[in-house]
Amino acid sequence: MEKSLSLMVFIIFSIMLVSVENKVKANTCTEGLGNCQQCDERCKANHGPAAKGGCDPKFQLCTCYYPCGQGPSPPQPKKCYGGAGVCSDKCGPQCCNQNCAQKYNQGAGFCDSIGHTYLCKCQYNC
Repeated sequence: MEKSLSLMVFIIFSIMLVSVENKVKANTCTEGLGNCQQCDERCKANHGPAAKGGCDPKFQLCTCYYPCGQGPSPPQPKKCYGGAGVCSDKCGPQCCNQNCAQKYNQGAGFCDSIGHTYLCKCQYNC
């Protein structure tokens, strides 16, 4: 009888744990952010410090995971892209990000390779 009670408590605890885990997962939203350059930084810039960017190793694409709002989420602002020159040894990812922040309202920058050239690309709200 004692074993049956222990087993029953274990089963109930396991069911409760799974239901809590599913609720946590249900409140996570995702957004595709393109290439993996500065994935986590761009994710946090778009969705706050609780967001986490992850790179798919097979396709080299960034996915942003962030907490969803409690009601219907407001529409995401349209993203526009621009350029801020060439990324080089003197101006790498941090410099590119800084240039984009100065050039565009709420701009974030990342270095992107096109052939053998690294260009500073900016992403900002239109």
